[in-house]
Formats: sequence, C-alpha cells, structure tokens
Amino acid sequence: MKNILIGLIAVAFGVTLSMADLQGAQAKPKESKQPAKGEHFDMSGTVKKAEMDPCMLTGLHYWLHPKKGEDVRLNPTSKHDSQVLDNAAKNNSSVHVTGTWEEAVKCSYVQVSKVEKIK
Repeated sequence: MKNILIGLIAVAFGVTLSMADLQGAQAKPKESKQPAKGEHFDMSGTVKKAEMDPCMLTGLHYWLHPKKGEDVRLNPTSKHDSQVLDNAAKNNSSVHVTGTWEEAVKCSYVQVSKVEKIK
C-alpha cells in the first residue's frame, strides 16, 4: 500500500512539474528580431513622441513608425535633428532617418546620424 501511495505522489509531482514547464514556455514573449548593435539603419516613416516607458529615462523620446515593420526608437544627436523630429511629430509628416543601431538596458534604438523631412 505504501508503494502505491508513493507512486501516486511521484506521478502527481511529475505532472505538476510538466504543467509548470508548459505554462512557462507559453508565457515567454516572442522576441523581436532587432538588428545587432552597430548595424546601419536607413528607413522612412512618420514620427511620434514616446509615451512613458523605461527607455525615456535614457533620453529616447521619439519613435519612427514605418509603413511596414515595427516602430523604432530614435535618439537624435543634434539639436537640428531633434527639431526636425519634433516638427514631424506635430505635423504628422514623414521623415527619412539614417543612423546605427545601439542598445541600452532593455532598449534597442537608432543613434540618428541624419534626419530629413520628406516632401
């Protein structure tokens, strides 16, 4: 009788562990495929100001919203680039951005080297 009880407890324990593994596997978010640090970036889209998120603490206030693909955080390197991005965000106009991919704590972003308003 003891052997049967120990066997049932072992089976219950095994089922519990396997269920926890399945739930953990399903709970993992899909990782987006961001380019590696230092890779070239060249894309166009509209600009929006970032809402509150942890990346704002590192100075990432802008998002590029391309026609296809995921939104991209932008970090302008000059006052002129910041003004162009501000104006584009206010007017909902499109810009062309070039730069390189960088990474901060949990934040992938593009270090902007040039921003141009698209006519």
